[in-house]
Amino acid sequence: MRYIDLDATLQSAPRDIIDDLKVVDSSMFTLSNDEKQKKASKGNDVWKPIKVYFEKATNRKCWYTESKNPGCLNDLEHYRPKGLVQNKDGTILHWYWFLAFNPINYRLSAHIPNRLNKNEVWGETGGKGNKFPLLKGSVHGDDLTKINSELPVLLDPCCESDVSLLEFLPDGRPVTSQKFSGDATAVQRVTESSLLLNLDYPTFNVDREKLYNKIRKLVTRGDRYFEERNNALDDTKQDLRDLMIKDAEYSKAAECYIRCFRDRKWVEDLLY
Repeated sequence: MRYIDLDATLQSAPRDIIDDLKVVDSSMFTLSNDEKQKKASKGNDVWKPIKVYFEKATNRKCWYTESKNPGCLNDLEHYRPKGLVQNKDGTILHWYWFLAFNPINYRLSAHIPNRLNKNEVWGETGGKGNKFPLLKGSVHGDDLTKINSELPVLLDPCCESDVSLLEFLPDGRPVTSQKFSGDATAVQRVTESSLLLNLDYPTFNVDREKLYNKIRKLVTRGDRYFEERNNALDDTKQDLRDLMIKDAEYSKAAECYIRCFRDRKWVEDLLY
């Protein structure tokens, strides 16, 4: 997960698309509860035009997993779910109807993080669906002002401090960054997000493990070139840099893996 500048993404969209969303967003406040649910559930045609600009922001990468999905369409996902979610007693657990057509709530997601499905790593159902848990003691907001006081469990790619909590093991699994391993809240958020966003889904883990092995081979080759004082080391350095550029698939994991080899001076130079 790499930080996404949401403001810059929204500024890249044409003014008329933003204005159309604002018109529909404003209309929601005058509707009955039933009308709000119906309008939000059928709003895809309204928010669909902005999706291409969210895709351009990351070269079509999923904002949660950094995976590229050439064989399927991405979802324009609502970070705070647009659907009405009730407790067992029928009371409202959360309902962010006021964010259904507000683009500050949109994120670009592959299907696996956004939709409910079986995660074989956990042996449980993963994927976001309509879930939006908060940390203990936090209360779900019911307007734009109150959501600023929420303490979400789910990591948000548009929040720099959230992105910094995540690192990856050589086998591809997401873990809490060593910097925050003693922070119980950080550990909880990374652990629960790994299932609820399917960051720990087998296909993503396999891809990241392959990336680690690729980087390990490049570093081994670079070590040889370094000892030989071979100019081919420059090409190896560039190959590693290319894996870390923001548009590259799993680039945050690549940074994490390359840091594993920072005991080499020539690798350390790539990072700083």
